Amino acid sequence: MTKENPHIRSVSELDELLATGDVPAFVAKCERHHAERLARIAELIATRIPAVRLVLEAGPSAAGKTTSAIRLCRALEANGLTALRISTDDYFVGDARNPRDAEGNLDYEHFEAVDRVRLSEDLLKIFKGEPLHRRRFDFVKHEGYDDPAVFIPPPNVVVVLEGIHAINPKLTEGVGDELKFRVYVNTLTQLVADCGGWLYFEDARLMRRIVRDKTYRDMSPEKTILMWEKVSAGEQKWINPYRGFADAVFNTALDYEIAVMKPILEPVLKAVPYLGGRESAEIRRLLAVLETVLPITDITSIPGDSILRESIGGSSFDYE
Repeated sequence: MTKENPHIRSVSELDELLATGDVPAFVAKCERHHAERLARIAELIATRIPAVRLVLEAGPSAAGKTTSAIRLCRALEANGLTALRISTDDYFVGDARNPRDAEGNLDYEHFEAVDRVRLSEDLLKIFKGEPLHRRRFDFVKHEGYDDPAVFIPPPNVVVVLEGIHAINPKLTEGVGDELKFRVYVNTLTQLVADCGGWLYFEDARLMRRIVRDKTYRDMSPEKTILMWEKVSAGEQKWINPYRGFADAVFNTALDYEIAVMKPILEPVLKAVPYLGGRESAEIRRLLAVLETVLPITDITSIPGDSILRESIGGSSFDYE
């Protein structure tokens, strides 16, 4: 398994760089590191013998799985392969069949929320080059449906399957292990904060999720934080046990992203009324960390294919 190390170790180190350095150049360096890392993973896949037919990309919420999968497809194509991205989200069973937790609420993190029988059938058809109707999911109706257009798989296509359960062996047990390559993606950088605490691994994802939920789902920060406990519990149960199976690890954290998040998040978090409880304590902690960070207010240097664009908007990718 290949790993990577973060460059920036503390908020004070980041602030010094932002205050004295060329910010667009720093952003470009961070993004270049992502591109180079994905290129190396694509090379590993392209040179694997026997040939890889199924790339499995798993990671927790807001880790940047979708953008990473799209960019990995491009990197594979740069190595002469034909790649096809599939999301396990399109194979959700829908609310009528979705498992529920102990409190009776729909558990969208559950392994049985994915129709793995249909997924396996479609994968085998794709590998055989057989025509099929691509599976889609309507997130408004919470129902799956078949795309009316007939899809004819390209010869020898490599499928990049992304989703929180992708590395779980049971999800694709109908496909031989020799045909698979597993990638684990997550934000794996944590910073020492000047307030005496830490910006932990999952804090970057929580910030991304708060911004994304507020921007695209009109969801309040306190609701996102309240949901986060269940999301984290789902990760512990359904993702973490299989991380060790990964052939490669991609750290999706960007050393500059907290500086971009600061001017976006601070007014949103400060507008939340103090209600007590865990969500208020979490908001105060995030604000204490953000207070020590110098902001990046000009985001024009962030490229359209950046993983960060998945949260802050302006992506050059179509996530449909």
